[in-house]
Amino acid sequence: MKSMSLQERHNYILKKFIISDKSFEGKKNSYDIDIIKEHHRFLWEDNELSDGENSWEMCMARRYYNKLFKEYCIADLTLHKENKVALRWRTRDEVVLGKGQFQCGSRKCEQRENLSSWEVNFAYNEQGENKNALVKLRLCENHSKQLNFTSRKREVKRLKKFSATKGQTQRKNQRNSPVASCFENIVSETNEESEPESRIWNRRLNVELEQPSREIEFERYLEDLLL
Repeated sequence: MKSMSLQERHNYILKKFIISDKSFEGKKNSYDIDIIKEHHRFLWEDNELSDGENSWEMCMARRYYNKLFKEYCIADLTLHKENKVALRWRTRDEVVLGKGQFQCGSRKCEQRENLSSWEVNFAYNEQGENKNALVKLRLCENHSKQLNFTSRKREVKRLKKFSATKGQTQRKNQRNSPVASCFENIVSETNEESEPESRIWNRRLNVELEQPSREIEFERYLEDLLL
């Protein structure tokens, strides 16, 4: 799946693990939160799954959908000049089509290019309880201006990859410096003299440090999809 585009990857995950699920048939007009409440399909714990369902792909799909159903919302910006923005959760069809994720989240806009992610406070009622959540609103340039007409909202940008790359470059430059090379040689010679050869070959690798956990692996894989 890593070779697919973001939209193709999104379609693959939902069509294979969600749309194909019989428990979701006939629910085209239901909201995501209603489907979750009724079926709990993607809120199960790993130990509640059978061996056939506990695959990496199935767990990843559940994690993706779990995040997806409350990650984005749809906005009505008709009264933006009065600082009134109406928000709602996406319908199941909108989730599948990527409306509000890969397509502008303004109610009737179909723009897919030059979208920006804005963080907005969504006040809603769930099971009779008033709740607030910070959600993402994906908008085109025109509707981004409308959203920020009276007050500037917080734009969400991904900087993790850049920061990680920058840190790796700095560490690489430090390792390649003359002082670092000299120090490494000294340490290497000291270790070779002080540690018996038998102990070196009998030493076990720390697998937990070498391999990322499944939690981290999921987050890395889904990072690009949750724009």
